[in-house]
Amino acid sequence: MNATLVYRIAAARYPHDKTAAAAMADAAFRERFEESRNYIRGLHAAFVEIGNSLELYLFEPYCAMQLDTGFEAGGWNTFETH
Repeated sequence: MNATLVYRIAAARYPHDKTAAAAMADAAFRERFEESRNYIRGLHAAFVEIGNSLELYLFEPYCAMQLDTGFEAGGWNTFETH
């Protein structure tokens, strides 16, 4: 499974205390996972090319704050790495 965001959305909608592998084997969770995948597939994206590394590094948190996409606001942007 390489759909981390989809999995996080599904887990938020259908909380569980299983490992990811066990959750994916659960038919009810798998249904929520597929619903979340379809939700993501229905979204539209825009791309902004930023050549300066520092500007790029600062642009993501700036956009998240301006658009209120943080996890606390119900969004999915946590700025955590794997």
